[in-house]
Amino acid sequence: MIGRREDRLLQASAGLEGGIVASGSTCGVVSGGALGLALMHDHLLKERGIAAEAGVLSLIGEYVRWFEESYGSSFCRERSGVDFYTTIGQLRYFLPGDRVAKCFWHIRGAMGHLHGTYQEKNLLAMDAGLRKIQGEPIHCAQVVLRGIRNRTGIGDQLLERLSFVFDGGVGLSGGACGALAGAVMGINLLLGMNVRDTSFLQAFKSFIIGHINLLLKEPVDEEPDPFSVGKNILEKFRKQAGATDCRNITDKKFSDWTDFQNHISSSDKCAGLMELVTTEASNVIESLI
Repeated sequence: MIGRREDRLLQASAGLEGGIVASGSTCGVVSGGALGLALMHDHLLKERGIAAEAGVLSLIGEYVRWFEESYGSSFCRERSGVDFYTTIGQLRYFLPGDRVAKCFWHIRGAMGHLHGTYQEKNLLAMDAGLRKIQGEPIHCAQVVLRGIRNRTGIGDQLLERLSFVFDGGVGLSGGACGALAGAVMGINLLLGMNVRDTSFLQAFKSFIIGHINLLLKEPVDEEPDPFSVGKNILEKFRKQAGATDCRNITDKKFSDWTDFQNHISSSDKCAGLMELVTTEASNVIESLI
């Protein structure tokens, strides 16, 4: 739609499937669409910086609200009604096929909506009131991704630039924590599939092995798998944070960009969680390179 192939971005975002390693948080259609919206406006992000980030974040908030109004919820666990960490849940998702079909229907609807947004929205008109923003903002996913790159050398500057979309749980919606999303995406930069250059059979095999590993304490294959690695980090994160969703971790609903920045810049809890997942993801990556 926008004439760009960003295969590394696709590889990193594969771990967002099923609500962050299939844990049921923000639907991958929502988080993927948020990254897509940011990519559509990447030229403005490079030109206008903070003001454009705030404008795009507002667009993403609108997208999340549209998705919720259209499909009932932006959370995978609520929309699909299954728990991918149980055998029964996985079987119900795939059989008899109605829930898989619903996901494809929602993907189709989301793409149609995003195409209309790209054609009609004018971000230049949206950021007029945001030019007075001063100082360097903190983006939780970006902090984690940069930390991983600094410690391991594994990173992607485009992904870091666009990762502000996870602020406040994807467009300030209270969904998947940005720090956790950053760690999972960082791992997938090393372990994830390059989906454009992977055969269908290999992609299907990796998909099946990944979902089986969600059910097991030890992975079925000796080769490192992003699902099993991501699951371990998610479990450690949940143990310390008490949840995976921003609204439950912070006990807040952020009203706007400034409200979120005031919180993230002063929260010891959020700082600790960012450090936790940066360290965990970096340790895994360093053990594999």
